Amino acid sequence: MGCLKILNREEEEKYSWSPDSLKDVQVAQEKFNQYLKQGFIACKIVHQGKTGVQIAEFDPEAEEIFMLALADGG
Repeated sequence: MGCLKILNREEEEKYSWSPDSLKDVQVAQEKFNQYLKQGFIACKIVHQGKTGVQIAEFDPEAEEIFMLALADGG
């Protein structure tokens, strides 16, 4: 089971999918692509939650993907 978490300021969205369910994977992939186009960065969590790796494509085999909005300003 995979989980896509989208962190946008104070809001958080979650989408879960089973790699065996084409419909679930498509919904999560569409959300992933939607937020990626809006400038979010995506990280796949690996090594039992100890490491995050930035990704540019949806991975239906990932257990957990976080998407973060980039902060405005400097």
